[in-house]
Amino acid sequence: MSKQEWLRERKNYLGGTDLAAICGLSPYRTALDVYLDKTSDNIAEETNAAMRWGNLLEDVVAKVYSEDTGYSVSIEPNTIYHHEYSFLGANIDRWVGDKEYVLECKTAGFNKNKEWGDSGTDQIPESYLVQVAYYASICDVPKVDIAVLIGGQDFRIYSYVRNKELEDKLIKIACNFWHNHIEKRIPPKCVNTKDTFNLFPQSNYQEIVAEDNIIQKWEELKAAREEESRIADTIEKLKTDIQEFMRDYDVLIDIQGNVIATWKNTAPRSFFDLKRFKDEAKEMYLKYTNHAKQSRMFLIK
Repeated sequence: MSKQEWLRERKNYLGGTDLAAICGLSPYRTALDVYLDKTSDNIAEETNAAMRWGNLLEDVVAKVYSEDTGYSVSIEPNTIYHHEYSFLGANIDRWVGDKEYVLECKTAGFNKNKEWGDSGTDQIPESYLVQVAYYASICDVPKVDIAVLIGGQDFRIYSYVRNKELEDKLIKIACNFWHNHIEKRIPPKCVNTKDTFNLFPQSNYQEIVAEDNIIQKWEELKAAREEESRIADTIEKLKTDIQEFMRDYDVLIDIQGNVIATWKNTAPRSFFDLKRFKDEAKEMYLKYTNHAKQSRMFLIK
């Protein structure tokens, strides 16, 4: 099927990355993102640089895995569904051997190195652990290997061995989410302000009376904002005192010679004078002006 057809088909089941988001372990999506994706007609796919390079390097990672282990790998073109629940599916990266077990291919930046343990273990990021455990259950294989290329040059192989207790919990979480949220069209609880905007993007210009618990949260938020302001003032005062002591010196050291602060000039930077451009080339400005998606501003009174 085409990419658009595949994206539409994905709305009919929960995949491995969906489950990581539902469990609150995805760095990119929340449970509400999954809910909105499954219950909307929108089939656009969100992507970023990390996801793009991960897709491009998947074949490379699979090839190196095959070379290093001596096992053949093959692509599974179809979605694999749970034997009992048709709304649970797996889009695996590769089969190993004669469909003996599953291989997942990953890439990670240098800054993610600490999230991975020693090669050969199962010490992988939690979001990936959820994904491969879910795949092992759906595909009914004894293990899943995870091949990862870290920083473009550090290649490692990890192995997840079946854990029935973990997998049963994940299947239960997935079923509960599908039945209680997707089927009933009841959104899960928001976990951040991005969620609240995605769920309620448009205001209706009406008033609502705050309940007692909301009044309490409003008071706590005001107190937290005041504390944040006091902390910001303290930080500014301390920085000012240290900079005044440093005068025109670049580096501050302690008595052992350790660098404890620097205050250096940055390279000169250029900037675009938007106001002048709007005044002197209004037609050109309007020609290349795009309107961003409407937002909502939250203010505490």
